[in-house]
Amino acid sequence: MKNNKFILTQYSALSACFLALNSSSRGQAIYTDIDPDFVLDNNWETAGVDMNNDGIVDFGFLNRSFDFSTYYSYYSSHLNALYAGPQSPNNEIAALTHVITPFYGGFTVYFPFALNESELIDESLIFHNDGYQRIAYRYIQTDGDYFPKGGIWYPEVLDHFLGVRFYDSLDCLHYGWIRCDVLENGRKLIVKDYAYETKCETGIYAGDTIGDTTTVGIANLDFYIPTIYSYSGTVCININKQLLGGNYSIINLEGKVISSGYLGELNNKFNVVALNGTYIVTINKDSYNYSKQIIQIQ
Repeated sequence: MKNNKFILTQYSALSACFLALNSSSRGQAIYTDIDPDFVLDNNWETAGVDMNNDGIVDFGFLNRSFDFSTYYSYYSSHLNALYAGPQSPNNEIAALTHVITPFYGGFTVYFPFALNESELIDESLIFHNDGYQRIAYRYIQTDGDYFPKGGIWYPEVLDHFLGVRFYDSLDCLHYGWIRCDVLENGRKLIVKDYAYETKCETGIYAGDTIGDTTTVGIANLDFYIPTIYSYSGTVCININKQLLGGNYSIINLEGKVISSGYLGELNNKFNVVALNGTYIVTINKDSYNYSKQIIQIQ
């Protein structure tokens, strides 16, 4: 689906919905599903992820293409690149570095890791805060010759994870992941969902939606993820038996709880015929938390 620029402002308005979830000292993963996905497939398209939904974008994404020429080539060149970058000096992305030789001007390029599910994201990884880290890129000369191209995500990678870390307003260091796809030989980036560990300085496994990975395994993570959608004035929440007895809330973008209650069935339907617009549905049971954005249209 196409990236809708207004999504960024919607996510910024959600801070009141999630602040209460961040106070736990037990450790838990706060998971957010981006629906629809952020899709960057055109020049200058951008997206931003607010990891803890406090109204501040923590990590930005950019699809950038441009022509240029250099002193060492008679030909002009074209660069297409997908970038990720922290939006605060204290935030970082797990990445490799490559130093370009002084012959070309002498500078460092950063390549974010494409982590597999269940890889641990913690202090053992190398993190960097450069604002233009190359997820995937390629140069093309006008005479048709290809020269440097790459990035760990190049040419196509599906359902892999960026490893990130960031500080909250209380100077608590959190580790998290952002799931992405790279398609079309590095021309398209899809940002799908993300999560972070609430316990300070505690690692998280890529893909974990439960949390406190020092004590909790993540086998069969998809087993816990509910299906949430809306139609004809009804919000449907379908869960597995592990989430029976949990609680749900439907929250508008101003942080007001429109509906809340108990999940007593595997397939739950709630009449919200009066709703019209964008809302967040949250599910929580014990240390498990899940959220998803829905759009209710009458």
